[in-house]
Amino acid sequence: MNKLTASERTFLGLITLMLIGKATWEYFDVDHPIVQQWTGSWSAIIMVAVLGSICIELAGKAGFPNIWDKNITNKQRIAIPIALGIGFSIIEILVGLALQLPNIHVEFPFSIPVYLSGGIFLEILYHLIPVVILTWMISTVILKGERQIQVFVVVAILTSLWEPAMQIIAMYQMGMLTSVAFAVGLFIFIFAGNLIPITLFRKYGFLAPVIWRLADYSIWHVIWPMIYY
Repeated sequence: MNKLTASERTFLGLITLMLIGKATWEYFDVDHPIVQQWTGSWSAIIMVAVLGSICIELAGKAGFPNIWDKNITNKQRIAIPIALGIGFSIIEILVGLALQLPNIHVEFPFSIPVYLSGGIFLEILYHLIPVVILTWMISTVILKGERQIQVFVVVAILTSLWEPAMQIIAMYQMGMLTSVAFAVGLFIFIFAGNLIPITLFRKYGFLAPVIWRLADYSIWHVIWPMIYY
């Protein structure tokens, strides 16, 4: 039996953190619209974990570096995503103030397990799985290895549209959209918030976008609501 690679062990660690976060907020019965609207049921999490594990193996064939690629420094895979995540969270705060965004955050301390679990889940569901599968299928299988970069760019843009569409629909259902301008601005901002981690994934491996999202969430969803609301 072959031993797990460092990248496979890291991905398994991310799955474990996702499961622990989910179990924690389920145990304490966190009641919040974000949690109620979230697709992270146990069956969904297990499915995402399995599909994500497959896509981690396929990523290299689609031109993505593995998590601990020797040609990528820890500055690139860790420090840069943290800096970008914090920077993005500051912009989120400013945009939220400008648009008078209502308090949509889960309260501390349950914000930690909710956004830890949710952040990892969303990176796998929204980015790892669709981006790898589509890029691999189109560029590697259909085009026989040709136009991989062009295929990735198109896939990245199309995939980045998924989360903002879902978020806008969910917020509309929860009555949180105050105006059309607010909805459009939020859509554009969430789109950027997807394109950035997908680009980090392509350049530095899958750990980079996860770190980016968790750095962003730690400020935007955890620390900022404790200070402002």
